[in-house]
Amino acid sequence: MKKIGFISAMLFLFGMSSQVMAQNDHSVAKDNQKNQAQLTLSNGDVKYYNTEDVQSIDIKDKQVRVAQAAGNDVFDNQVTDISFFKAQASAAEVTKADLIGLWEVRGHEESGEDYFALQFTEDKVTIIEQPQYGDRQELTIPYTLENGVLTYMYPATEWSEAYTESKNVSLLYDKSVLLMKYIPDYFDIKDDIEMAEIWYKEGKNPDTSKDKLDGKWFCYHRDSREEVNNGLIIKGDKAEFIIGAWSTRMVGTYIYENGVLYLHPTEYYIGRDEGMWGYGYIDPATLESPVWYPTGPEFPETFMFIVNGDEAYGWYANQPRRYYRQ
Repeated sequence: MKKIGFISAMLFLFGMSSQVMAQNDHSVAKDNQKNQAQLTLSNGDVKYYNTEDVQSIDIKDKQVRVAQAAGNDVFDNQVTDISFFKAQASAAEVTKADLIGLWEVRGHEESGEDYFALQFTEDKVTIIEQPQYGDRQELTIPYTLENGVLTYMYPATEWSEAYTESKNVSLLYDKSVLLMKYIPDYFDIKDDIEMAEIWYKEGKNPDTSKDKLDGKWFCYHRDSREEVNNGLIIKGDKAEFIIGAWSTRMVGTYIYENGVLYLHPTEYYIGRDEGMWGYGYIDPATLESPVWYPTGPEFPETFMFIVNGDEAYGWYANQPRRYYRQ
Protein backbone atom coordinates (compact mmCIF):
# COMPACT_ATOMS: atom_id res chain seq x y z
CA MET A 1 0.00 0.00 0.00
CA LYS A 2 1.32 3.42 -1.00
CA LYS A 3 0.77 6.47 1.17
CA ILE A 4 0.69 10.05 -0.14
CA GLY A 5 2.02 12.75 2.19
CA PHE A 6 2.25 16.43 1.36
CA ILE A 7 3.18 16.22 -2.32
CA SER A 8 1.19 16.22 -5.53
CA ALA A 9 0.29 12.75 -6.79
CA MET A 10 -0.69 11.82 -10.32
CA LEU A 11 -2.50 8.50 -10.67
CA PHE A 12 -2.44 6.45 -13.83
CA LEU A 13 -6.18 5.85 -13.73
CA PHE A 14 -7.23 8.04 -16.67
CA GLY A 15 -9.99 6.73 -18.86
CA MET A 16 -11.49 4.46 -16.21
CA SER A 17 -15.19 4.72 -15.64
CA SER A 18 -16.82 5.94 -12.45
CA GLN A 19 -18.49 2.72 -11.40
CA VAL A 20 -18.79 3.06 -7.64
CA MET A 21 -19.21 6.30 -5.70
CA ALA A 22 -17.34 6.98 -2.47
CA GLN A 23 -18.63 4.69 0.23
CA ASN A 24 -18.84 7.73 2.54
CA ASP A 25 -18.44 11.44 1.98
CA HIS A 26 -16.52 13.44 4.57
CA SER A 27 -15.22 16.00 2.07
CA VAL A 28 -15.46 19.72 2.73
CA ALA A 29 -16.00 22.85 0.65
CA LYS A 30 -13.08 24.46 -1.13
CA ASP A 31 -11.37 26.92 1.21
CA ASN A 32 -8.48 29.07 -0.04
CA GLN A 33 -7.55 29.87 3.56
CA LYS A 34 -6.68 26.24 4.35
CA ASN A 35 -4.17 23.73 3.03
CA GLN A 36 -6.26 21.22 1.13
CA ALA A 37 -6.02 17.95 -0.77
CA GLN A 38 -8.03 17.87 -3.98
CA LEU A 39 -9.29 14.63 -5.50
CA THR A 40 -10.57 14.84 -9.07
CA LEU A 41 -13.00 12.07 -10.03
CA SER A 42 -13.54 10.55 -13.46
CA ASN A 43 -17.07 11.98 -13.64
CA GLY A 44 -15.72 15.54 -13.20
CA ASP A 45 -16.56 15.93 -9.51
CA VAL A 46 -13.91 17.36 -7.19
CA LYS A 47 -13.56 16.46 -3.51
CA TYR A 48 -11.67 18.65 -1.04
CA TYR A 49 -10.12 17.63 2.30
CA ASN A 50 -8.33 19.84 4.81
CA THR A 51 -4.85 18.37 5.19
CA GLU A 52 -4.87 19.17 8.91
CA ASP A 53 -7.67 16.58 9.24
CA VAL A 54 -6.29 13.96 6.86
CA GLN A 55 -4.42 11.11 8.53
CA SER A 56 -3.40 9.44 5.27
CA ILE A 57 -4.35 8.97 1.65
CA ASP A 58 -3.83 5.33 0.73
CA ILE A 59 -3.69 3.95 -2.79
CA LYS A 60 -4.06 0.24 -3.49
CA ASP A 61 -4.63 -0.95 -7.02
CA LYS A 62 -7.56 1.16 -8.25
CA GLN A 63 -8.86 2.12 -4.82
CA VAL A 64 -8.12 5.41 -3.02
CA ARG A 65 -8.87 5.71 0.68
CA VAL A 66 -8.90 9.04 2.55
CA ALA A 67 -8.52 8.43 6.29
CA GLN A 68 -9.73 11.05 8.78
CA ALA A 69 -10.79 10.99 12.41
CA ALA A 70 -14.32 11.86 11.27
CA GLY A 71 -14.41 8.80 9.03
CA ASN A 72 -12.93 7.21 5.92
CA ASP A 73 -13.88 7.93 2.31
CA VAL A 74 -13.22 5.13 -0.16
CA PHE A 75 -13.20 5.61 -3.94
CA ASP A 76 -13.17 2.53 -6.19
CA ASN A 77 -11.93 3.01 -9.74
CA GLN A 78 -12.77 6.73 -9.71
CA VAL A 79 -9.86 9.03 -8.89
CA THR A 80 -7.96 10.52 -11.82
CA ASP A 81 -5.80 13.04 -9.96
CA ILE A 82 -4.71 14.02 -6.46
CA SER A 83 -3.28 17.48 -5.86
CA PHE A 84 -2.35 19.50 -2.80
CA PHE A 85 -2.86 23.25 -2.56
CA LYS A 86 -1.35 25.67 -0.10
CA ALA A 87 -3.61 28.17 1.66
CA GLN A 88 -3.53 31.72 0.40
CA ALA A 89 -1.38 33.93 2.54
CA SER A 90 -3.42 35.87 5.07
CA ALA A 91 -3.82 39.47 3.97
CA ALA A 92 -2.98 41.95 6.70
CA GLU A 93 -4.84 45.24 7.02
CA VAL A 94 -2.78 48.06 5.53
CA THR A 95 -2.12 51.27 7.42
CA LYS A 96 -0.17 54.34 6.39
CA ALA A 97 2.52 53.31 8.87
CA ASP A 98 2.87 50.06 6.92
CA LEU A 99 3.22 51.90 3.61
CA ILE A 100 5.85 54.43 4.66
CA GLY A 101 9.18 53.54 3.11
CA LEU A 102 10.46 52.20 -0.20
CA TRP A 103 8.79 49.37 -2.13
CA GLU A 104 10.55 48.01 -5.20
CA VAL A 105 10.56 45.58 -8.10
CA ARG A 106 13.48 43.14 -7.91
CA GLY A 107 15.31 41.00 -10.41
CA HIS A 108 15.80 43.86 -12.87
CA GLU A 109 19.59 43.86 -12.60
CA GLU A 110 19.95 40.22 -13.65
CA SER A 111 17.33 40.46 -16.41
CA GLY A 112 18.42 43.84 -17.80
CA GLU A 113 15.00 45.42 -17.25
CA ASP A 114 13.96 48.79 -15.86
CA TYR A 115 13.84 49.51 -12.13
CA PHE A 116 10.52 50.54 -10.57
CA ALA A 117 9.85 51.67 -7.00
CA LEU A 118 7.32 53.45 -4.80
CA GLN A 119 8.46 55.76 -1.99
CA PHE A 120 5.65 56.46 0.49
CA THR A 121 5.56 59.20 3.12
CA GLU A 122 2.61 60.05 5.40
CA ASP A 123 0.60 61.73 2.64
CA LYS A 124 2.54 61.44 -0.63
CA VAL A 125 3.97 58.75 -2.88
CA THR A 126 6.85 59.10 -5.30
CA ILE A 127 6.62 56.84 -8.33
CA ILE A 128 10.13 56.01 -9.53
CA GLU A 129 11.29 54.55 -12.83
CA GLN A 130 14.93 54.06 -13.76
CA PRO A 131 15.11 52.82 -17.37
CA GLN A 132 17.92 50.52 -18.36
CA TYR A 133 18.88 53.21 -20.85
CA GLY A 134 17.81 56.74 -20.07
CA ASP A 135 17.26 59.18 -17.26
CA ARG A 136 15.61 58.44 -13.93
CA GLN A 137 12.00 59.65 -13.75
CA GLU A 138 10.11 60.55 -10.58
CA LEU A 139 6.56 61.76 -9.95
CA THR A 140 5.40 62.77 -6.47
CA ILE A 141 1.64 62.94 -5.89
CA PRO A 142 -0.79 62.90 -2.93
CA TYR A 143 -2.59 59.70 -1.95
CA THR A 144 -5.27 58.51 0.45
CA LEU A 145 -5.73 55.15 2.16
CA GLU A 146 -9.13 54.11 3.46
CA ASN A 147 -10.62 50.66 4.13
CA GLY A 148 -7.93 48.90 2.15
CA VAL A 149 -8.27 51.16 -0.89
CA LEU A 150 -5.23 53.19 -1.97
CA THR A 151 -6.10 56.17 -4.16
CA TYR A 152 -3.51 58.08 -6.19
CA MET A 153 -4.43 61.72 -6.95
CA TYR A 154 -2.82 62.84 -10.17
CA PRO A 155 -2.68 66.60 -10.78
CA ALA A 156 -3.80 68.33 -13.96
CA THR A 157 -1.20 68.87 -16.66
CA GLU A 158 -1.18 70.69 -19.97
CA TRP A 159 -2.18 67.37 -21.58
CA SER A 160 -4.81 66.08 -19.14
CA GLU A 161 -7.22 66.98 -16.37
CA ALA A 162 -6.70 65.93 -12.76
CA TYR A 163 -7.81 62.36 -12.07
CA THR A 164 -7.64 59.62 -9.45
CA GLU A 165 -6.72 55.95 -9.61
CA SER A 166 -7.79 53.49 -6.90
CA LYS A 167 -6.31 50.08 -6.05
CA ASN A 168 -7.25 47.47 -3.47
CA VAL A 169 -4.16 46.80 -1.35
CA SER A 170 -3.12 44.09 1.08
CA LEU A 171 0.08 42.88 2.73
CA LEU A 172 1.46 39.35 2.40
CA TYR A 173 4.43 37.40 3.75
CA ASP A 174 4.72 39.11 7.12
CA LYS A 175 4.19 42.55 5.54
CA SER A 176 7.17 42.20 3.22
CA VAL A 177 5.00 42.11 0.06
CA LEU A 178 2.52 44.80 -0.99
CA LEU A 179 -0.20 43.47 -3.30
CA MET A 180 -2.34 45.81 -5.41
CA LYS A 181 -5.37 44.73 -7.46
CA TYR A 182 -7.34 46.97 -9.81
CA ILE A 183 -9.00 47.35 -13.22
CA PRO A 184 -7.79 50.46 -15.07
CA ASP A 185 -10.58 52.54 -16.57
CA TYR A 186 -9.02 52.39 -20.03
CA PHE A 187 -9.08 48.56 -20.20
CA ASP A 188 -11.73 46.75 -22.23
CA ILE A 189 -12.33 43.97 -19.73
CA LYS A 190 -14.18 40.95 -21.11
CA ASP A 191 -13.69 38.48 -18.28
CA ASP A 192 -13.27 40.83 -15.33
CA ILE A 193 -9.56 40.10 -15.01
CA GLU A 194 -8.01 42.47 -12.48
CA MET A 195 -4.47 43.57 -12.87
CA ALA A 196 -2.20 42.76 -9.93
CA GLU A 197 1.08 44.34 -8.86
CA ILE A 198 3.49 43.20 -6.19
CA TRP A 199 6.15 45.31 -4.52
CA TYR A 200 8.83 44.14 -2.05
CA LYS A 201 9.68 46.25 1.01
CA GLU A 202 13.23 47.54 0.97
CA GLY A 203 15.40 45.59 3.40
CA LYS A 204 12.90 42.73 3.80
CA ASN A 205 12.79 39.40 1.98
CA PRO A 206 9.58 37.35 1.72
CA ASP A 207 10.07 33.87 3.15
CA THR A 208 9.10 31.72 0.17
CA SER A 209 11.00 28.62 1.30
CA LYS A 210 7.78 26.62 1.77
CA ASP A 211 6.03 27.73 -1.41
CA LYS A 212 5.03 24.92 -3.76
CA LEU A 213 5.62 26.05 -7.33
CA ASP A 214 4.93 22.74 -9.08
CA GLY A 215 2.24 22.99 -11.73
CA LYS A 216 1.24 24.98 -14.76
CA TRP A 217 0.77 28.74 -14.38
CA PHE A 218 -0.90 30.89 -17.06
CA CYS A 219 -0.78 34.68 -17.30
CA TYR A 220 -3.63 35.85 -19.52
CA HIS A 221 -3.80 38.93 -21.67
CA ARG A 222 -5.21 41.87 -19.81
CA ASP A 223 -8.71 41.70 -21.30
CA SER A 224 -9.53 38.04 -21.88
CA ARG A 225 -8.94 34.49 -20.70
CA GLU A 226 -9.08 33.32 -24.31
CA GLU A 227 -5.45 34.28 -24.92
CA VAL A 228 -2.42 33.49 -22.77
CA ASN A 229 0.40 36.00 -22.51
CA ASN A 230 2.99 33.67 -21.00
CA GLY A 231 3.15 30.42 -19.12
CA LEU A 232 5.38 28.88 -16.48
CA ILE A 233 5.49 25.09 -16.03
CA ILE A 234 7.42 23.73 -13.05
CA LYS A 235 8.02 20.12 -12.14
CA GLY A 236 10.60 19.28 -9.51
CA ASP A 237 13.78 21.19 -10.31
CA LYS A 238 12.84 21.68 -13.97
CA ALA A 239 11.06 24.68 -15.45
CA GLU A 240 9.62 25.75 -18.79
CA PHE A 241 8.88 29.36 -19.64
CA ILE A 242 6.74 30.05 -22.72
CA ILE A 243 6.26 33.55 -24.13
CA GLY A 244 3.18 33.74 -26.33
CA ALA A 245 4.01 37.02 -28.09
CA TRP A 246 7.40 35.69 -29.20
CA SER A 247 6.29 32.07 -29.76
CA THR A 248 9.29 30.96 -27.75
CA ARG A 249 9.83 28.21 -25.19
CA MET A 250 12.73 27.90 -22.74
CA VAL A 251 13.49 24.71 -20.83
CA GLY A 252 16.00 24.34 -18.03
CA THR A 253 16.58 24.42 -14.30
CA TYR A 254 15.71 27.14 -11.81
CA ILE A 255 16.48 28.57 -8.39
CA TYR A 256 13.77 30.21 -6.28
CA GLU A 257 14.86 32.47 -3.44
CA ASN A 258 13.11 35.28 -1.55
CA GLY A 259 10.36 35.64 -4.13
CA VAL A 260 12.68 35.82 -7.14
CA LEU A 261 12.82 33.07 -9.78
CA TYR A 262 16.15 32.49 -11.53
CA LEU A 263 15.64 30.45 -14.70
CA HIS A 264 18.68 28.90 -16.37
CA PRO A 265 17.64 27.62 -19.82
CA THR A 266 19.53 24.72 -21.39
CA GLU A 267 17.12 24.38 -24.34
CA TYR A 268 15.46 27.05 -26.44
CA TYR A 269 12.71 26.62 -29.08
CA ILE A 270 10.51 28.62 -31.43
CA GLY A 271 7.01 27.48 -32.37
CA ARG A 272 6.53 26.27 -35.91
CA ASP A 273 3.57 25.23 -38.06
CA GLU A 274 4.42 23.13 -41.10
CA GLY A 275 1.32 24.47 -42.84
CA MET A 276 -0.02 28.00 -43.02
CA TRP A 277 1.92 29.85 -40.36
CA GLY A 278 5.52 28.67 -40.62
CA TYR A 279 7.94 29.90 -37.96
CA GLY A 280 6.61 31.91 -35.05
CA TYR A 281 3.33 30.06 -34.55
CA ILE A 282 1.88 29.21 -31.15
CA ASP A 283 -1.70 28.50 -30.06
CA PRO A 284 -2.69 31.59 -28.01
CA ALA A 285 -5.19 29.61 -25.93
CA THR A 286 -2.88 26.77 -24.84
CA LEU A 287 0.68 27.99 -25.59
CA GLU A 288 1.23 24.81 -27.58
CA SER A 289 2.79 24.52 -31.03
CA PRO A 290 2.61 21.73 -33.63
CA VAL A 291 6.42 21.72 -33.79
CA TRP A 292 8.97 23.20 -31.43
CA TYR A 293 12.01 24.04 -33.55
CA PRO A 294 15.27 24.14 -31.56
CA THR A 295 17.24 27.37 -31.67
CA GLY A 296 19.19 29.50 -29.21
CA PRO A 297 21.29 29.94 -27.18
CA GLU A 298 19.30 31.92 -24.66
CA PHE A 299 20.28 34.04 -21.69
CA PRO A 300 19.03 33.37 -18.14
CA GLU A 301 15.70 34.92 -17.11
CA THR A 302 15.08 36.46 -13.70
CA PHE A 303 11.75 37.78 -12.38
CA MET A 304 9.69 38.24 -9.24
CA PHE A 305 7.19 35.46 -8.50
CA ILE A 306 4.97 35.11 -5.44
CA VAL A 307 2.49 32.28 -4.86
CA ASN A 308 -0.84 33.00 -3.15
CA GLY A 309 -2.99 29.86 -3.24
CA ASP A 310 -4.11 29.20 -6.82
CA GLU A 311 -2.77 32.57 -7.96
CA ALA A 312 0.71 33.97 -8.34
CA TYR A 313 2.03 37.45 -9.05
CA GLY A 314 5.18 38.76 -10.63
CA TRP A 315 6.84 41.15 -13.06
CA TYR A 316 8.20 40.36 -16.51
CA ALA A 317 9.30 42.60 -19.42
CA ASN A 318 8.66 45.70 -17.28
CA GLN A 319 5.01 44.74 -16.73
CA PRO A 320 3.17 43.33 -13.69
CA ARG A 321 1.84 39.81 -14.23
CA ARG A 322 -0.96 37.81 -12.62
CA TYR A 323 -0.81 34.01 -12.97
CA TYR A 324 -3.49 31.37 -12.44
CA ARG A 325 -2.74 27.76 -11.58
CA GLN A 326 -4.23 25.46 -14.22
